[in-house]
Amino acid sequence: MSAKTYHHGNLRVVLLATARDLLEEQGIAALGLRAITRRAGVSATAAIPHFGSLSGLLSVLAAAGFDELAEALAPVLAQGAAAAGLAYVRFALRNPGLFTLMFRSDAIDRAVPALAAASARTSAMLTRLLGTMPGPQGARTRAGMRAAQWGRVHGLAVLAIDGMLDALLAAEGEDLSLDALVADALR
Repeated sequence: MSAKTYHHGNLRVVLLATARDLLEEQGIAALGLRAITRRAGVSATAAIPHFGSLSGLLSVLAAAGFDELAEALAPVLAQGAAAAGLAYVRFALRNPGLFTLMFRSDAIDRAVPALAAASARTSAMLTRLLGTMPGPQGARTRAGMRAAQWGRVHGLAVLAIDGMLDALLAAEGEDLSLDALVADALR
């Protein structure tokens, strides 16, 4: 059998799926080429021809995450920034490990073509959306406005993943769903 098909049929796809499973189950710290290949049932060096390194594999996985985020955002962009922000947070909650990986420069190589392209596509979608919005108080540049809005929604996503928004709701004693809290925060 060739190295491309191995006994799995498509080893590249199997390795990415295995890495994603490990990522969601155990977090980024559990990801190593040996752990991924062991779980996939292949030799420790089997990933090298497909990805070159752990960073290469994780970069391709992060690219898939950006593609999935773009798919989650596309149907709601016409509804405005609040709807897109809610979709962003929901994506993060459904894929906490993948979402975290997508923004971990220590684990991925942003120069990998698939990652650069997927990230740019998602960014362009959000840039078009932000172009229709008035800037926040104090933002003097388009980059400043974009950073403020992205920081707001990304911060909510990270807080939601870490369970901090649930804790906030409990502490405030307000009877809101997490979706309602995020929607309120994005107004």
